[in-house]
Amino acid sequence: MVTLIVSDIYGHTANLDTFANELSGEVVICSPYMSKQPARQKDESLVYEQFVNTIGHDGYMAKVEKSIASHKPDLIIGFSAGAVAAWRALAHLKSNAPKKLIGFYPGQIRNYLHIHPNCPVDLYFPHQESHFELTPVIQTLKKTSWVSCTRTRYSHGFMNALSNHFNKYAYLHYTHLCEQQIVALQQSLKQEQIEVN
Repeated sequence: MVTLIVSDIYGHTANLDTFANELSGEVVICSPYMSKQPARQKDESLVYEQFVNTIGHDGYMAKVEKSIASHKPDLIIGFSAGAVAAWRALAHLKSNAPKKLIGFYPGQIRNYLHIHPNCPVDLYFPHQESHFELTPVIQTLKKTSWVSCTRTRYSHGFMNALSNHFNKYAYLHYTHLCEQQIVALQQSLKQEQIEVN
């Protein structure tokens, strides 16, 4: 079983490696950058500027599409811009869709409510977003087949130790939730193999 982690604008960091090491099975990380990023807390506006100048949202979606095609993941876990890049990439995918997408605080999804991935999706939103009203976005997404939305009590960035909004308890809870999803998918894939044989 392969899990593809699609990073946020901070990219592939030591903190993301720590998260990946908590998960069973093969784990691959897709980042908007060519190299691993230093593990230091940066001003988010500067990090966003680096992201836009390096690859941008469309470029990141294209990179995620290539990563999906080459690794054929069973599960995708995306964070922020990475969750939205995965949402968009999966909407374009014609075959070999993963079994599930788990997306954390995908704020830019508000611009892509008209497209839908071809697999089940669990989205975990912050309690609020500073740039837009979340309620209508969640209400629209809840009408979509295969999409589950949860509004958490945490702030955008709660899974990223480099974010000012990191929350250790949320991180532990949702890391465990991701691992439970992997275990359930592994069991499902084993059952499918038994039925085929």
